[in-house]
Amino acid sequence: MSADMTGLWISSGAYQAMVEEANRCYPLETGGVLVGYFAPGGEPVVYAVVGPGPAAVHKRTRFTPDHSWQCNELDILFEGSAGLWTYMGDWHTHPDGIPQMSWLDRRTLQSIAKHADAKTPRPIMVIGGGNEQGWTWLGHQYCAGRLLGLSVTSQTHNLRTFDCC
Repeated sequence: MSADMTGLWISSGAYQAMVEEANRCYPLETGGVLVGYFAPGGEPVVYAVVGPGPAAVHKRTRFTPDHSWQCNELDILFEGSAGLWTYMGDWHTHPDGIPQMSWLDRRTLQSIAKHADAKTPRPIMVIGGGNEQGWTWLGHQYCAGRLLGLSVTSQTHNLRTFDCC
C-alpha cells in the first residue's frame, strides 16, 4: 500500500446517505459500515454505505448498531456486486464535534484490523463532525498499532466523491 495515499474515494450516493442519516439522527450519534474495495494502488473506494439498522440504539456520544441487519445488508451488496464490494470499515458521527478519532474509535479500528473474520487488515473509519448546518468528514485508515495504552497509528484521508451507476 502506498505510504503517500491522500484520498478516500466515496460515491456521491454513499456520501449523501451518510449526510442524510447524520441529519436524521442529530443530535444523537449514528453510523454504519463502508462497502467497496481497495484499488490496486491501495486507495479505498467506497461504493455504498449501510446505515445503523432498525434496531440500532442512538445516544449523544455513541451508538450501538443493529449488527444482524447490517450483516444481512452486507451480504446483499456482496452478492449484487459479484463479490467485488466487501466490508471496508465503519462510519459514524460526532454531533457538534470534530471528525477526529476518540480513544474508543482508535481501539475499535484496531479491533477491526485484528478480527480475522472481517478480512480487513487496514480498515477505514469515516467520521463526520458537525450538525445539521454542515458536516465535516474525514477518513482514517489503520496502518499499524501497538497496544501501549491505546496508541494506534492511522492515516487521515480527504474524501473525494464520484458519480456511479
